[in-house]
Amino acid sequence: MSLINTLRGKTSDTTTQIARIDTSTHTLQTIDYAHHEIHAGSHFKAGYQDTSMATNDIITLMFVTPDTARWSHWVLTGQATGAVVIQLFEGADATGGTAVTVVNRNRNISGTANTTLVYHTPTVTTDGTKIVEKWIGNEGFKEDVGGEARGSSELILKQNTKYLIRLTAVSNGIKGAIGGDWYEHTDKTA
Repeated sequence: MSLINTLRGKTSDTTTQIARIDTSTHTLQTIDYAHHEIHAGSHFKAGYQDTSMATNDIITLMFVTPDTARWSHWVLTGQATGAVVIQLFEGADATGGTAVTVVNRNRNISGTANTTLVYHTPTVTTDGTKIVEKWIGNEGFKEDVGGEARGSSELILKQNTKYLIRLTAVSNGIKGAIGGDWYEHTDKTA
């Protein structure tokens, strides 16, 4: 009697498929959940840049999360051509600014982000609580933020909260960019 082991997975309520194995490496081919959310049209990005920064120049980006159970699984992004400090604050008191376009990472789907309120250069009354600070640039530190493994840098943003990203130039004549990359998911434990 021959026993054949077959790994199967559901692709709908009524259909199952055999899992595929790569013929060259004999490995099971999978994608992680964040990558799946790109395919599903629920993964977004937004950012802002300044291409001519002097020492002590600042760029600020504000993300506003809605009061829903669809949470943003968010990764801070930032880059610079010289030394900068990038900070993330939670619970800021800030208003106004200029709207930033939120991009769906699946360009074939017109789905919109739940976290749609993203502004650059808001008027900041209070920073809030600093939860991240990164030094990057030519001081011997890495050149960007957000390149680590997603699991070690992802934050699930608190609903109904304003977040500020601030990039402060430490060197002169540089370019700087800040942003966020996130997918949205309704927590299954709620």
